[in-house]
Amino acid sequence: MASFRRANEERVNAFRVDDRYVFKHYFEQEAVFDRLRRYYNNHQYRFEVPPGEFDTLRSFLSNHGYALVVVEVPGEFVVAVRKYTEHPENIFKESVMQRSVPDYNCFLMTDQEAVEAAVRDGARRLDETDIENPF
Repeated sequence: MASFRRANEERVNAFRVDDRYVFKHYFEQEAVFDRLRRYYNNHQYRFEVPPGEFDTLRSFLSNHGYALVVVEVPGEFVVAVRKYTEHPENIFKESVMQRSVPDYNCFLMTDQEAVEAAVRDGARRLDETDIENPF
């Protein structure tokens, strides 16, 4: 699903996981957050949008300066950390979702900057492991 993005829009990556689109972003405008509130999972600190409502929400966000961009290859945004070891400091804050697989915790990160930061702090990119993408 390709998307058009205006130069002045702030990019927000969205990922199709299971039966919904998920993304994490702090929207400063109260009117924007009010419109998104029903999609917000306050236990997981992320937005979860059913596919049938995604395009309407994307259009709304575009009208408010945000480009909701579907990531076609989510594996490029996944890092892994061995279980029962110290995790990079901001990995939970900068991840959209976490799943456990044998011996590892895998994190779907918000963007490539978050991936790079996690790798600098000891995480491994998914493609540098033998782990199948859990997302």
